[in-house]
Amino acid sequence: MGYLALIGLAWIAAAPAAMGDNPRAHPYADHLLVEVEVPDAAELQRLLATGVDPWPDHPRPGRLAVLVAPERRAALWADDWSLRVLSSDVQGDVDAEWARLAAAVRPVPGGGAFFTDFRDLAAIDAEIDALAAAAPELVTILDIGESLEGRAIRAVRITAEGPDDRPAVIVTAGQHAREWIAISSGMYVVDQLVTRASEPQLAAMLDDVQLFVIPVVNPDGYAYTWTDQRYWRKNRRDGIGVDTNRNFGHGWGGEGAGTQAFEENYAGPSAFSEPETIAVRDFVQGHPELVAYLDVHSFGQLVLYPWGDVQAEAPDDAALSATATAIAAAMGEQGAQYTPLQGAALYPAAGNAIDWSYADAGLHAITMELRPQDMEIGFVLPPDQIVPVGDEVLAGLWVMMQWAQAQAMEPPGESSTGAASSDGSGADTTTAASDSSGAVGTESSTGPVMPGGGSGLGDSTGVDAAPDGASGCGCDATRTPAAPWALVLLLVLGRIRRSGSREGGRRWGAGG
Repeated sequence: MGYLALIGLAWIAAAPAAMGDNPRAHPYADHLLVEVEVPDAAELQRLLATGVDPWPDHPRPGRLAVLVAPERRAALWADDWSLRVLSSDVQGDVDAEWARLAAAVRPVPGGGAFFTDFRDLAAIDAEIDALAAAAPELVTILDIGESLEGRAIRAVRITAEGPDDRPAVIVTAGQHAREWIAISSGMYVVDQLVTRASEPQLAAMLDDVQLFVIPVVNPDGYAYTWTDQRYWRKNRRDGIGVDTNRNFGHGWGGEGAGTQAFEENYAGPSAFSEPETIAVRDFVQGHPELVAYLDVHSFGQLVLYPWGDVQAEAPDDAALSATATAIAAAMGEQGAQYTPLQGAALYPAAGNAIDWSYADAGLHAITMELRPQDMEIGFVLPPDQIVPVGDEVLAGLWVMMQWAQAQAMEPPGESSTGAASSDGSGADTTTAASDSSGAVGTESSTGPVMPGGGSGLGDSTGVDAAPDGASGCGCDATRTPAAPWALVLLLVLGRIRRSGSREGGRRWGAGG
């Protein structure tokens, strides 16, 4: 069906929908999900100015899915866009998901059926508690702050017994409430690392590396998606909300961050105005053992790295690109294909978590945008996708954990000084310990296949460390820097990087 015919269908679909006695029971009555052809960045800005809700976190020129409320429809159609209606019954799509969830059997905490469907906040908290009770030697629950509505923001620490200064990776999910697959994947990571901790390869990793997972950064928003509006994105500030992934301090208020409260990417009145971002900031700053940050979102099947606010190379662009490439390859070996990309190459998104954690906290920082690519599916994935997507996240996380493990293996090196930021202020004055590239790698290893034919803690070959020999961008001199642990490997990998090669071995989850 051509665009013009589908535009006509959209007008037909504009007929009022029955709301029922409770208007909140049908919040998406008369909404459309529309694919818009956006030729360039200027036209993208014009489209967003109409007030439609772009579904990808990083909207970009090309074909873009947007949710169109009835009051926005006239402005969109008046601008003569090329359109295709993806769903003329958005409320019906939501109702179908609610019906399935209402019919599902609620899992027994720790009973093994948690990932048969998506779970609400109470079930997530109960499962975290059950895992901690079953493996107290591995799991510590940390309440790192409270949301606007007083809900606990919970972090789960997973590691073997050992010193607290071992390198650590932090994983956050659920900044955007409607991205249920990101939250289920955060929980899947926790579950798998705890229930499989006795496997030799993972046991060795947990001896060297600590992992912190915050499965639901935005608990108020997530709870609201279960009770009121399935496609709610922001936190619940004044009932209008702030996009927490535009509220971090680095580049706050820049391009790609909304200035009006009604906008889906509204950055808030000031940087770190929200208790959710304050909790993450304070936790990261209070844990100097952290060396890497992974922020999980959906959708688009992308692996993004700084900068996200400007199209300029970060000081560690080669290392970040190499890590993103390795993660995308590892995730792709599980099924879906992921594309590594600098964040701003899609669409600038100032004030995001990974730019702040990289520039201001000195961490090696990556964002995952999970399944799907199909805009018609969007945020409502069928439950049979939960485990496959979780396996993809687990495979990509293994690359980050290997990067962190390399920091534990290496002797102290040169500290970095100075600062770097996406706006060009400051300078990267790091002195490399040997070869100017500062690249290091991790050894290849082979592990068991995941239960059910999923990913293994399997084959993985080297992820380049930061060019300055430190974790992240070297912007924070208080972090423990890493120096090359094998000069020969350093020189070889340095030459590979300079030649532009991104060759690598088999990644975790290769099934071997």
